[in-house]
Amino acid sequence: MEEGDGDIMDRREFLKTTAALGGFCAAGSFQKSKTVIFGGNVCDGSGAEPSALDLLLEGERIADIGAPGSFDAVPAERISVKGLTVVPGFIDAHSHDDGSKIRFPEMRTKLLQGVTTTVDGNCGNSACCDRQSLAGKEWRGLAEYAALLKREPASVNTVSLCGHNTIRRLVMGNSSAKPSAAELKEMQTLLEQAFQAGAAGWTTGLTYFPGKFADTEELLALSAVTKGSSKVYASHVRSEGDELIPAVKEAIAIGKAGSGEVEISHLKTIFPRNYHKIGALLETLERGREEMILHADRYPYVFSSTRIGQILPAPYDRDVTLAEHLRSSAPFREEIKEALKRSPRDLATTILCQKGRTIAAIAEGKGCSIEHAAMEVLMESPEQKAAFLCMSEENMLKILSLPWVCAGSDGLSMLLDDPGCVGHPRSVGTFPRFFRVVSERCGIGEAIRRMTSLPATIFHIPERGMIRKGYFADLVILDLAKYDSRAGFFGEERMPSGVVRVLVNGRTAWDENAPECIGRHGRFLAIS
Repeated sequence: MEEGDGDIMDRREFLKTTAALGGFCAAGSFQKSKTVIFGGNVCDGSGAEPSALDLLLEGERIADIGAPGSFDAVPAERISVKGLTVVPGFIDAHSHDDGSKIRFPEMRTKLLQGVTTTVDGNCGNSACCDRQSLAGKEWRGLAEYAALLKREPASVNTVSLCGHNTIRRLVMGNSSAKPSAAELKEMQTLLEQAFQAGAAGWTTGLTYFPGKFADTEELLALSAVTKGSSKVYASHVRSEGDELIPAVKEAIAIGKAGSGEVEISHLKTIFPRNYHKIGALLETLERGREEMILHADRYPYVFSSTRIGQILPAPYDRDVTLAEHLRSSAPFREEIKEALKRSPRDLATTILCQKGRTIAAIAEGKGCSIEHAAMEVLMESPEQKAAFLCMSEENMLKILSLPWVCAGSDGLSMLLDDPGCVGHPRSVGTFPRFFRVVSERCGIGEAIRRMTSLPATIFHIPERGMIRKGYFADLVILDLAKYDSRAGFFGEERMPSGVVRVLVNGRTAWDENAPECIGRHGRFLAIS
C-alpha cells in the first residue's frame, strides 16, 4: 500500500457519511482546521510549469507551501494527489451567472470545470445591479444582491460588474432617445452606487437593447465616473464584423476617458468577409496596450451564441416590438421573410439551443423555406438563444495564443441533469477546451496563468488566482492528461473529465468520490 492510500479510503468513507448527513453539501460544512495536500505537482498560476510541492491549508487560506514531505508531521486531514496536479481555482472572466446563482446556486456546470470564481454582469446586462424578483428572492441593486449571496451562498465566488444596458433601462426603459442631462446624471449615480457596493467595473453590450441606442458621447460621460479609479471597462463592442476596427477604437477611447483599463469581451472576427481583419485588429489592440491597460477574453469555439434576433438585418434589428408586430401583421411577416434573405447570419447552420435543431432542420420538418422557418422562430420570441457558426478557427487560435487574452465562457451555469436545459457547450466546456488549446501551443504553466492569475489581475481580485502563502484556498485537483470536454450543442456529454476535487475558500465544493454533493462556500467579493 502506497503512503496515503489509507487516508484516501478514510476520506471516501467520510464523504459517504457526510453525504448522508448533509456534510459538505451544506453551506457551512465540516472541515478540519488543517489539511495537507501531498504527493503530486503544483502549478501555481504564475506561468511556471508544474513542480513537486506539498500544500498546508489552514481554514480558508494556504498556510504554507513546501517541498515534498515538509508537512508529514503536521496533524491534519491528508489528501494524496499522487499523479495529479493542484492548480488555483479558475476564474471565469466573462460570465452571465447573476441569475444562475439565485436559480441554480450549486453552479454545477461551472464548478465541475474547476471554476471557483465568476465575473458576472457582462455585455451590458447585470441582473445583480437591477431591481429583480427571481426564484422567490428579491433585490434592488448590487448591495442587496451581495447581501442575498451572503445569506444564501452559491458554490463559487462572485465578482460583479455593472451593466450599461441595465442602468439605462432603469432610467429610460428601451427608449432609443438620447438621454437628457437629468437622465444621464441618474445613470451616473446608479453606476457610482454599484461601485460603492463593490462592483469591479462596468460593461456595455452595444449590439443589444437598449445599449445599441447609446452614442459614444453618452458612454464617454459614464466612463468619466471611473476617472482616477481602477474600475475596468469591459465591452461587447458595437461591431465584431463589418465595423470591427472602428468599434474597438471606440472602446479604447471610452476606456481612456475613465480609468484607462479596458477588457474587450469575447475577442473575435465574425463572418468570412471579415476574417482578413485579424491583422488590423491585433495591431489596433497592441497600439492601445502601449497607452493603457488593455486585455481581452475569449472562449475556444467558432460558434457564437446570443439571441436569435441577431439574424435580423438593419433596420429591423432595432425593432423592440418585433414579435408583436409579426403576430399582428401578415404583410409584415412577408416583409421579414424577404429581409431575412440578406441576414448577416448563416440561417441554415444556426442552432436553436432550446429546440436542439438547426433552422434548416426546422424548415425541412415543416416543408417550408429557411426564411419562413426563421420568421416563425422570431415570431415566437426574438430573445430565444441561438448558436451561430461565424468565426474562423485560424483566427481563434491566433487570439488564444496571445499572452493578454484570458479565458471567459460568455456562458451561464445550467442544470447538468435536465435534458431541456441546454445551450452553447461553452457553458460546460470552456475551461477544459481552453486548457487543451493553449497548453499545446504555450505550455501548461501559461495556460493555467491565463485561467487564474491573469483574470485576477485584470479585475483586481485580491489574494486569489495563485497558489501563494496567505492566499485563499480556491484550488482544483486535476488529472491533466484527462482534463477535457466533449460537450456538444444538443446537450450531449456535458460532464467534463479530469477534475478530481474542487475547494472554494478552503472547503470542499465538489469531489469525484461523492459527485452528488455540492458545497456552497462561495462569497461575494467586493472589489474596492
